[in-house]
Amino acid sequence: MNSLVEDEHPLRVLMVHNHYLVRGGEDESFAAETELLRAGGHEVETYVRDNEEIASRGRLRTAADTIWSGRSRREVSALLKKGNFDVMHVQNSFPLVSPAVYGAGRAAGVAVVQTLRNYRPLCASGLLMREGEICEKCLGRGVGWAGVRHRCYRGSFPGSAVLVAMNAWHHMRSTYLREVDRFIVASELVRLKFVEGGFPEERICLKPNVVPLLPEGGAEKRERRAIYVGRLSADKGVELMVEAWVRHGLEIPLEIVGSGPLEAKLREKAHATPMISFSGRLPVEEACRAIGRSELLLLPTQWYETFGRTVLEAYAMGTAVLSSRGTAPGDLVREGETGFLVNRGDAGEIATGVREFFELPSHERRRMGERALAEYRDHYSRKKNLELLTGIYREAAAEVRTRSTRQS
Repeated sequence: MNSLVEDEHPLRVLMVHNHYLVRGGEDESFAAETELLRAGGHEVETYVRDNEEIASRGRLRTAADTIWSGRSRREVSALLKKGNFDVMHVQNSFPLVSPAVYGAGRAAGVAVVQTLRNYRPLCASGLLMREGEICEKCLGRGVGWAGVRHRCYRGSFPGSAVLVAMNAWHHMRSTYLREVDRFIVASELVRLKFVEGGFPEERICLKPNVVPLLPEGGAEKRERRAIYVGRLSADKGVELMVEAWVRHGLEIPLEIVGSGPLEAKLREKAHATPMISFSGRLPVEEACRAIGRSELLLLPTQWYETFGRTVLEAYAMGTAVLSSRGTAPGDLVREGETGFLVNRGDAGEIATGVREFFELPSHERRRMGERALAEYRDHYSRKKNLELLTGIYREAAAEVRTRSTRQS
C-alpha cells in the first residue's frame, strides 16, 4: 500500500512551468513536486514552456512574452476549461509563461498558487545580490531603476530593462495581489523579504522544497572529514572555504563535489594543501553517499538563497552542517544541535567553525548527526511535505469557493 496516499479526496492540479535552457534546481523541484503529488494519489496535468523556444522566436518576441504572454494565457485557459481543476500551481513563469497565466486561473475559478523560488519579482538579477555583495536597492520599489543602471540581469542593459519593465508593469496593475491566492516560499528569510517587497503576508505559506527519495542514515562508520557539494561559484562562498584550509592550515580532509566557473581557480589554489580533493560533479545518489561518509557538510553561501536543499540531503544522511548566518540554508541549521553557523565573508570564521566541530569528542559529533537525521524525519520527509502542499491547496481552493459563492 502506498503510504503517501491521503485520506481526503484527491485533487486535480494543473502544474505550470517554464524550463530553463540549462536544467537546474527549479526544474528539479517542478519534477519532484509533480511526482510527489502523483505518488500521493492526486491527478496532475502539466503545462510546460521551454527556453529552447527562444532561439526561434527572436529577442523582441521573447521580451514581449516576458512581460505578458498571450499565447501562454490562451493555452492555459483552454486546458483549464477542459480539466475541472481544483488548483493551478505555477512553478516558474520566466520568461515565456509570464504572469499572464494567473488571470486564466482566476477566470476559470480555480485556486492560483505560485512558488517563489528566486527573488525575480523583486530584483532584476533574481538574487538580491550584485558584484558579490547583498543588494536590496530595488526591494519594495515599484520601478527598480537601479537594476537597469547596473545591468543586473546577466550584465545586459536591454535584458535588465525587460525585467524591470515586467516587475513595474505587474506592480502597477497589482497582478500578484489580485490574481494569486497563495505564494509558497521555502524559508522564513524568503518570506520576510517578499513581505518587505510588498507581497501580502497573509498569503505567503512556508513549505520546504521536496528532497528526492533518499536512503536515510548514511554510512555506519564515518570518515573524519568534511565535504562540500554544489556549484563552484563566488556566491556559494567556495573561495572563502578553500582559503580557510590554505591560509588557516586546517588538517581535516575536504572533498569538493561539483563544477562551475571557479573550478580551475580553486584547484590551483588548493595545490597549497594536501587536505583538499576534487571529485567533479556527481549524480545526486552518489553525491549523497559521499555526504553520508562524511561527518560535516559545508555550505558557506554568501547570498540569501531561497532554500538549502543540500542541507536537507545532509540531514537525511545523518550529517551535521556548517552554513552561513542570515541565509536560507542557515535558517535550516539549529546551531549547536544539527550544526554550526558562521558569519558571511570571513574565511577565518569558517576555519574556526570547522575546528570547533572536529574538536568535539567523536560521540558528540555523532550525536549531532543523529539530531540532523531526526530533524529531517520530523519536518522534511516526503509525507510531511505532501501534507503541507495539499493543505495549502485545499485552503486556497476553499477560499476561492467562498469568494465565488459571495459573487454569485
